[in-house]
Amino acid sequence: MDNGVPIRAVSRTLSVLRTINHEREVSLTDLVRIENLPYPTMFRIVQTLVHEGLIERDASGKRYRATALVHTLSSGYDDSALRSRAQPHMSALTREVGWPLLLSVRVGSRMVIRASTHHETTLTFHNWEAGSAMPMEGSATGLAWLAYLPEDHARDLVNWGSDYHTGGEAADADRQETMFEALARIRHEGYAWRPSLFGDENKTSSISVPVLDGERILAVLTLTYFSAAMKSDVARERYVQPLRETAAHIAHDVTPNCP
Repeated sequence: MDNGVPIRAVSRTLSVLRTINHEREVSLTDLVRIENLPYPTMFRIVQTLVHEGLIERDASGKRYRATALVHTLSSGYDDSALRSRAQPHMSALTREVGWPLLLSVRVGSRMVIRASTHHETTLTFHNWEAGSAMPMEGSATGLAWLAYLPEDHARDLVNWGSDYHTGGEAADADRQETMFEALARIRHEGYAWRPSLFGDENKTSSISVPVLDGERILAVLTLTYFSAAMKSDVARERYVQPLRETAAHIAHDVTPNCP
């Protein structure tokens, strides 16, 4: 990043707000567990968000939920073109293979879903909708995004993530070296694969491919399937090429000059 380390207090507060929005309603104790923060720190963050009107307590006074004010945070952003042009291609592939798809872009240090076909199939444990977020590192979606960034940009994002790891300088260096070896492999192979991180105890796995405008990455297309349904090599053999073809169709429609 331009000036090195981001402001951690702001990053933590935004992370808590995302969690509350995703969980719909959540207790302070659960927030401490999910965000892995000390109780006093979480209490101050939550009280700040209440003061700003972005969250409120429910009738019981024990759980917190987002208010309508959070909609103002997205009032200047419009991705309707991306979603409307991608959705028909995604729906067509889901009808063909049965498995749900996600189209995601990077927002800050996370990947945010912009379009989904989870509601179009029964072959899913979760109905993931536009606006849900997942970690950059650790998810197939995030790794596919990082792999297709210019190397200096990818290193900035991975270094930024180092602020949230507490293994020490040597451990962070090892983590980054392993990460960039994985990114080089993903770029060479053209896709990322790994067990999903959606809280389903590795019941699902994901394959992700980039949506590219030339060398520039526009989004990541991800297919999620039940891990018990097939071996990983079989899944990759079956679905990588259809995913690439669908990603190319999306890129063509989103970027008129894309070949």
